Amino acid sequence: MQYPRKPKKGDKVAIVSLSNGVLGEEFCSHNIEIGVRRLKEYGLEPVFMENALVGIKYLQEHPEARAKDLKIAFMDNSIAGIICAIGGDATYRLLPYLMEDEDFLSAVKEHPKLFTGFSGATINHLMFYK
Repeated sequence: MQYPRKPKKGDKVAIVSLSNGVLGEEFCSHNIEIGVRRLKEYGLEPVFMENALVGIKYLQEHPEARAKDLKIAFMDNSIAGIICAIGGDATYRLLPYLMEDEDFLSAVKEHPKLFTGFSGATINHLMFYK
């Protein structure tokens, strides 16, 4: 098993919504403010991926958009870590878009990154282990 390096002050961390688009809803704006502030207090620079904030309906209907964000985060060498903003039960729908993409699989193997999340992100942890 390969281990990624620990993020350090000044590093960018990607924020992704792999299972649920609730983070893009207005009622979650205060959560974003708190989360961004806390990450910055740790010296990290949060980078919201393209589809992280588009909302519940769109992300529910477009698992390929969620997968795209994870792919880009892994392939961007300026990103040191990846944080799943929300859990849920739809992450498994990303697997065909990820596990059949040789470029993504190579990026994960060659440039491992800290990946953290809960609930639905467990499927991603198992995917990375594989």
